[in-house]
Amino acid sequence: NDSNMPRNLHNAAELFLRAGMVDAARNVKEATSKLLDMYASDPDGKTNVNVGRACVCWSCGHCGVPKGNNNNKNSISDDVRKVPPGPCSKCGEKDQINWIKVYNPTENEIKNKKKNKKKKEELPWIEAPELSEEEKKKKEEAQLAAKRKEVEEQVKRALAERV
Repeated sequence: NDSNMPRNLHNAAELFLRAGMVDAARNVKEATSKLLDMYASDPDGKTNVNVGRACVCWSCGHCGVPKGNNNNKNSISDDVRKVPPGPCSKCGEKDQINWIKVYNPTENEIKNKKKNKKKKEELPWIEAPELSEEEKKKKEEAQLAAKRKEVEEQVKRALAERV
């Protein structure tokens, strides 16, 4: 147990900023926002998502299901002391990686029957899978076409106002 280890991803982003690692802090923020948006959309956990225990990479700040988890083989029920985290699915880092635990903040705490202690419900990390190169290209083309259409409409309105 390292007393300097951030307690949560907000503290991790602060640490990255103090260390001058702005891109890493941005990666933590973006990954966390995507996770919260995913949970807000009430996912079923089966349709076009990667589900499992996530890692935080201390090299690039990426948070997400580790590389090689394409068939959701890592589970939140796995003992994190026995299963090593990583590698990072963004930069491939294998050493500077830690597991992330996501807890349900709205769920009532669950009583642990053995020790009569209260325990929070742990949730899996849910993320959209990486797009293939072809899918990225199609998405980019669709965004460009939409932007082009928007600009053309603005030009038409501006011309109509001048007449």
